[in-house]
Amino acid sequence: MFARDIMTSPVETIGEDQNVRRAIDIVNASRIGAVPVVDDKGQLVGIVTEGDLLRRISSAGGRRPVPNTRDRNDALADYIKARSWRIKDVMTTPVISALPTATITQIADLLLAHVIKHVPVVDAGRLVGMVSRSDLMHAIMNEPSSLVALGDDAIRTAVKARLETELAIGPANVQVSVQDGLASLHGDVETPMEREAARVAAESVPGVRGVHSDIQIARHMVSRMKPPA
Repeated sequence: MFARDIMTSPVETIGEDQNVRRAIDIVNASRIGAVPVVDDKGQLVGIVTEGDLLRRISSAGGRRPVPNTRDRNDALADYIKARSWRIKDVMTTPVISALPTATITQIADLLLAHVIKHVPVVDAGRLVGMVSRSDLMHAIMNEPSSLVALGDDAIRTAVKARLETELAIGPANVQVSVQDGLASLHGDVETPMEREAARVAAESVPGVRGVHSDIQIARHMVSRMKPPA
C-alpha cells in the first residue's frame, strides 16, 4: 500500500503572504491539523501545523523583551515566529514530504523519525495530497485481504520467517503450528521479554486470528533469575 492509496486529496492550501487567521480557519474546517503552504507556481514551500499556531498562545503570555545578548538573532527569530500574522514568518520549513509511491512503512518511519503528524505528498514538487497519522491508522485497520496470507501452511511459514528474521528465534527454539488461523507457539527462550516479543511477532502476521503461547523460559535461565536465598 502506498501514500497515493491513503492520502487525503485534494488538500486546501495557503499562500506565503496570507494571514495566519486564514490558516486557523482552514485547520478548524478541515480537521486535518496542518495546512500546506505553496508558492505562485503551486510548489510546496512550507507547512503550518497546529504546533506553529499554538506557539502564538504559549509565547504571547510572557511578553518578554528580546534580550540584547549574543543570542539576540535567535530570540528575534522566535519573536517573529510567535508574533507575526504572515504565513511565511510562522510556517515550518523545510518540509518533510514523500512521493506518491512511498510505502506506508516509509511514511510511518518519517512520522516517527521527525516527530511529526503530517506528511505532504508531492509529485515533481507539486502538492498532490497529505498523509496524517490517522490516515495510517485507518489503513492498518482496513488492510486489504490481498495482503493476508491464505491457508494455515502459508501463515505458519510467515510466522516462522518473522520469528527468525526479526528476532533470531529459530525452529530449534520455538515451534509453530497453525489451525484455522490460530497460531500455537511451543519451545524455550532465554528471557520473558523474548517470549513476549515472539507472541507479538506472531500476532502481527497477516491472517493470524489469535496466538496461544506455551513458550517456556529455559531452565538454566530460570535458576539465574531466582533471587539468592
